[in-house]
Amino acid sequence: MEITTRDGKKLNYYVHGSGQPIVFLHGFGGYQQIWSDQIDFFVDKGYQVITYDQRNHGASSRESSLDDFGILITDLKDFLDGLKPDDPILVGHSMGASVIYGFISKYPDYPVKKLVTVDQSPKMLNTPAWKYGYMEITRANYKMRLKMHNKETLNGIDDNVFWKLNVVKKQFPFVKDDNLELLYDHARKDWRESVINCQVPMLLVTANQSPYFDGEFAELLMEKNSNLSHVAIDQSGHVIMAEQPDKFNQALLNYIE
Repeated sequence: MEITTRDGKKLNYYVHGSGQPIVFLHGFGGYQQIWSDQIDFFVDKGYQVITYDQRNHGASSRESSLDDFGILITDLKDFLDGLKPDDPILVGHSMGASVIYGFISKYPDYPVKKLVTVDQSPKMLNTPAWKYGYMEITRANYKMRLKMHNKETLNGIDDNVFWKLNVVKKQFPFVKDDNLELLYDHARKDWRESVINCQVPMLLVTANQSPYFDGEFAELLMEKNSNLSHVAIDQSGHVIMAEQPDKFNQALLNYIE
């Protein structure tokens, strides 16, 4: 199925089950199939699971010069306005989490029930005062460092997710070099105030073995906003929901029920 954005782009999506809606957002270079291990689990628990491919990803519309991260935030608004899920729970991984951070900044009054972000610091660039960015990147070196390919997982992902991803990767290849400007704009954002001022319950999920982020950023932010909670998943790299799906699903279920 597809929803059309305000500028005429198509966002491919799937809806599974019925009940309290949960909208899942994938990260940079990702596909909605990364959430395959969440679908049956949450449908069986009485939830409606909604996934979609973000612009320039998967089966959704592509454009050659996407360099504005804000468009992904607007796309989420258009997606929700088009689908009209009732008081949804938003769950975002990596760049998808930053889309959520940006969404609550731009649309603070939009009715959402809860928010969940997965292994994503709200500020990617490290500074002397902020040591919780992406790896070792700074304003001086981020473009060079973000071009590199790094190992995301600790021990790979679940076979079910791997094979489903394998199919769509062949159908809809993602070329990182063609989307670096989007990644750079994502990296330049600072969503800390958005998180600190969030008036909706938000769970920050981090990975103890993440190659990208020090999960202590969540503890630091929790001190500044009582609406925040934190769960750290052990024996997982960056792709928590596909590396440790049972642990992730239980943590998410515990939070939203």
